[in-house]
Amino acid sequence: MTDHSKPVNTKIKRVFKTTASVLLIVTMTFAMVLGSNHSAYATETAPSDEIWAITIGDEEVLYVDSQESGRQVIEGLKSCYLTEGSTVLDVQFDPAIQIKEVEKTTGEEYAALSSQITDVEDAVEQLSDGKVEYYVYKTEEGESLKSISKDKDLSAEKLVMLNFDAYKADEIIDEGTFLVLYANIPYVNVTTVEEVTTTQSIGFDTVYKKTSSLKKGVTKVKTKGVKGQKELVNQVTKVNGETTNSELISSKVVKKAQDKVVLQGTASVTAKAGVTYSFADGSDVVEYAKKFVGNPYRYGGTSLTNGADCSGFVYSVYKHFGVNLPRVGQSSVGKVVSYKNVKKGDILIYSGHVAIYAGNGKAIHAVNERLGIKITDVNYTGSVIGVRRIFK
Repeated sequence: MTDHSKPVNTKIKRVFKTTASVLLIVTMTFAMVLGSNHSAYATETAPSDEIWAITIGDEEVLYVDSQESGRQVIEGLKSCYLTEGSTVLDVQFDPAIQIKEVEKTTGEEYAALSSQITDVEDAVEQLSDGKVEYYVYKTEEGESLKSISKDKDLSAEKLVMLNFDAYKADEIIDEGTFLVLYANIPYVNVTTVEEVTTTQSIGFDTVYKKTSSLKKGVTKVKTKGVKGQKELVNQVTKVNGETTNSELISSKVVKKAQDKVVLQGTASVTAKAGVTYSFADGSDVVEYAKKFVGNPYRYGGTSLTNGADCSGFVYSVYKHFGVNLPRVGQSSVGKVVSYKNVKKGDILIYSGHVAIYAGNGKAIHAVNERLGIKITDVNYTGSVIGVRRIFK
């Protein structure tokens, strides 16, 4: 976004008509009065016999009652930007901050300075907050006080107040309208260099172990995984609390992660009439069977790669999922279902032939010596006379 800001004290007359200039000047005066809570830390106590000035560059910014108070203000300002528990390597101020004693006089000026003495806590707050500067801003198309505040990291509520409540926060303002905005300007840039120690979790691995104590397809968590922890030390450089550089110095595991152990069943079941199982899904059966499409047909064979006949193919596919079917006579096991309710993985029974239903009116089976293992229409080898379901 193009920045159309202009310093009020030098260019306001160029952008306003006379009445607009007066309005904005009054507005800024009103705003500066409201925003002066950090600069009005004067005590109402009797004038001090000792005055110390906190200077930034060549400017006397604050006054305190002793050299020790001045030191406390500087240390307090440092702590605003340091990480709790860190090892501080360096702190630099730009411009430099100094403490100097104000030469005592008998005039009214010294008495006036004495009335401006600020306590340590307020002085630290004022320096860390920075000073507020007001300027004129020319709006662009589609802008509102809310969008401007978001773009410039300001308070929308304060912008509403600064502009005499002339606009609501969400209200779209005409392009080219002049508004009063403010900016928080640091008195000093504080650069800190620290060693910061943090902890980071370490993820655990999942280890699978096969066991014959569980049915094939069944899993059981034997040991829950436990995350570990490592300690990281970074050298962090910040300017006014914002990280500008971070370099890893060291990393140390302080707690080892513990693997999650999952048991995988390998035991098989023998298929029975009227019984179905839930440790696998018919769709999984079909996807596995498809891997062997194109392999040869061999009468009496049960090898999915070197050759199988129709019942040998169905037998070996289901054996992979832990179900022992009869080598022949597969129409005697599983749950009887109608072809109307057939679903993937069901065994299709033909006269002298068996296949696996593959969905969408297709069957996957060891067809014959010419075609081998193939996917065809369900009626390619004849009409289906029965359906048996092994997995629910």
